[in-house]
Amino acid sequence: MGMLKLYSGPFGKSEVLHLLRRTMFGVSKADLNFFMSKTLSESLDILINTIPTTPNPPLRTYYNNTDPSKDTFDKINNNGTIETIVNWGETWVDKPVQTNFLASSNSARRLNLKQWWTGLQIHQDRSVYEKMIMFYQTLLVTEDATLENAHMMYATQSLYRKYAFGNYKQLVKDITLDPGMLRYLNGEKNTKAAPDENYARELQELFCVGKGQGSGYTEEDVKSAARVLTGWYVIERGNVNGVQMNILPKKAFNKNNHDNGVKTFSPFYNNLTISPDRSITDPTPFDTIEEKLAFLEIDQMIEMIFATDEVSKYVCRRLWNYFGYYDITPEIEAELIEPLAEIFRQYVNDPDQMKYVIHALFSSEVFFKNEHRGCMVKSPTDFTVGMIRQLDYPTPKSIQLEAQYYFWNIIRTHIFNQGQDINDPPNVAGWPAYYQSPSFHEIWIDTSTYPIRLGSISAISRSNFALPKTNTYDGANSPSYGYITKMDYINFIKKFDQPSDPNKLINEITELLLGPLLSQNVRDNLKTTYLLLGQKNDFYWTEAWEEFIADPNTTDPVSRKVPSMLQDLVQYLMSSAEFQLC
Repeated sequence: MGMLKLYSGPFGKSEVLHLLRRTMFGVSKADLNFFMSKTLSESLDILINTIPTTPNPPLRTYYNNTDPSKDTFDKINNNGTIETIVNWGETWVDKPVQTNFLASSNSARRLNLKQWWTGLQIHQDRSVYEKMIMFYQTLLVTEDATLENAHMMYATQSLYRKYAFGNYKQLVKDITLDPGMLRYLNGEKNTKAAPDENYARELQELFCVGKGQGSGYTEEDVKSAARVLTGWYVIERGNVNGVQMNILPKKAFNKNNHDNGVKTFSPFYNNLTISPDRSITDPTPFDTIEEKLAFLEIDQMIEMIFATDEVSKYVCRRLWNYFGYYDITPEIEAELIEPLAEIFRQYVNDPDQMKYVIHALFSSEVFFKNEHRGCMVKSPTDFTVGMIRQLDYPTPKSIQLEAQYYFWNIIRTHIFNQGQDINDPPNVAGWPAYYQSPSFHEIWIDTSTYPIRLGSISAISRSNFALPKTNTYDGANSPSYGYITKMDYINFIKKFDQPSDPNKLINEITELLLGPLLSQNVRDNLKTTYLLLGQKNDFYWTEAWEEFIADPNTTDPVSRKVPSMLQDLVQYLMSSAEFQLC
């Protein structure tokens, strides 16, 4: 097996943009400026070692009625008073949904969670962290539409966040008994009397080993794994102060449903046998010895799976499909996947395992090859969140809580309409763009989704976002709309190095917004069409820009056109094929 060949070429603007486009959702001018003074090594240290502080949990910013005064997420007490379980602006993640309330808030919490995640992507740090969270949802999948439980989905995402740069094996161990996963793949229905093979199969086929390319586990291995996993279930009701009521979902164990027999695995797993270790008599930290022994069986089985070379290769292939390119040629397998897999195995028990793996990926010569730049169709999330971040779109502040979540929901809706419902992959395999041969990333754009992308561009580049509710985020009785935000093209263009020079402005803005570089002829045509309005002399734009900056209320007919000229230019660029690529 060869050593990973590290990239040793120049690290200029083209390389910085390529790295940032793949590691973040969109690149702003400020991001580009920040990293242009860094080496590749320094950039990777920042992108991979920047672990955000634990984000504030999602907050209640929803009503059950468009009129807040008639909100019915409340309970009528016997004395006639109203009790609200979650006050406005407080988190719901530590409070179960109560069945004796006038209306269940679970569906509102589910949507609220998607809005919150969208907000974290928009306001991400200069880090690959948020991209890793999305990667895990393409690999270790649960679906909100199936679970219909906000607390379960939040708990699963919390695992993604805990292990974003951490140990993949430990993540698999934790997610195996995660309440959401137990429900999603029928783990809670898996008993010795009626074994359910769903999770046992996906654990090997989709989460760890893969299928094809040497994945030699057998149907008997699936059956044996299902027997190991028997006895676990989810509880959502419990005794609270003598009253049976809803509680936060958690795993539980029924010893009568666990198969205590010997489970034998195939030669692929070195004919390993697993059964309860009766020499262990201390139940700590579990309530019973039976639960501890069942847990240790799972631990032993996952250790067995990760002892195979195929796990490391499979996970590294999935990383390349997500961050690099869809195609894995024999050369990429030999030059990138196998060396990455060796690093994966080298750090298989290290708490920072994935940090080492992705650092090596983004350091590799393969990653920086010209054919891997500007060649991936953006996912709806990359496309829409990236647009907001690239444009430095003015977003509501945290003190404008209702407006903030309202705006996040608008962006989430655009992403959904383009074909990616975050927290809701279409099936256990995730989004087809990351695994479905031969189309892969091209699946994101077709005759139905491309017009929707154009609609999103138009809405973001031209329209106001107006929040009609006015009574919560600023405490004032505002006019018809309490919060309005719109793209500010002047502020956006001011951040470029020489906005008064039409040639340099066109060069900079196309480099920032577009994946592939444009030819000089195309750039000249853009300048003439959008900045010179058909004129031949560059000073036409220079004078108009400088006049407008000096006096935004100018009466000069040409200078007054500057905002609309920029709007037309940016909208045209974002409608181009090159903007769809990263």
